[in-house]
Amino acid sequence: MRENVVGYEPLSSIAVGRESEEMCLLARLFNGFSNSTRLSILLLLVQRGEMKVGELVEELEAPQPRVSDHLRCLSGCGYVQVRREGRNAYYSVSDERILTILGLGEELLRDNRECLEACDTIKKDF
Repeated sequence: MRENVVGYEPLSSIAVGRESEEMCLLARLFNGFSNSTRLSILLLLVQRGEMKVGELVEELEAPQPRVSDHLRCLSGCGYVQVRREGRNAYYSVSDERILTILGLGEELLRDNRECLEACDTIKKDF
């Protein structure tokens, strides 16, 4: 863990503030990962590769319309891509950097699990 983050500026080009257009877009980017169904879809696609909607529905034990809605969101936001073959649509992760984000999330979860479980503020949001 970084002891001193002063001077560390990974997002130095993004204007800070609730009304900043760039900050709002960055928040949207992270919101794409903030739903357990969308996150599950991404993890399944990372673990298994390309999958059809029906396979995701079966694996997630979720209604097909819900899975399709989340796939539309993930596709529209650029997290997944769709390949059509006849009547079938095959989904896959669209960008290798998604794997990096998910990997960092796994590391942070492993290192901060107790804190996250105890965080009442984030619990209220879900």
